[in-house]
Amino acid sequence: MSGKRQIRAVPTPKGAKLTESVRETVEKLTLNPEDVAVAQLAVEYAETIERAADLAEEAANLPYDPDTAVMVARLKQRVEAHTVMADVGPKLLAALDALGATPKARAAAGKPAPASGGSALAKLRGA
Repeated sequence: MSGKRQIRAVPTPKGAKLTESVRETVEKLTLNPEDVAVAQLAVEYAETIERAADLAEEAANLPYDPDTAVMVARLKQRVEAHTVMADVGPKLLAALDALGATPKARAAAGKPAPASGGSALAKLRGA
């Protein structure tokens, strides 16, 4: 193992963590008491994705040791960020969708998209 492989973490807004972004989204929702568990699940999915990225990075930085090489290789395979994202990402999206926190869910419920600072696309649509 001569070179280190770079593991790319989940892309999030500059300086923001996925868990932090999901928490902020969930906090802005008006939830019924029966929806709180789904909101908590969404946050836990985001935490799982971030933990996997952190573990994958740690595993990639371990020095080569022939006695533990197979174990480390298996660990890397199990926690690589893209693998976890592929497994857990759709579940996170489904949880947010169920809470009405996605554009698709808001459109289905007939709710307008949240007001924003006005992206270029939104300005064009409004013109």
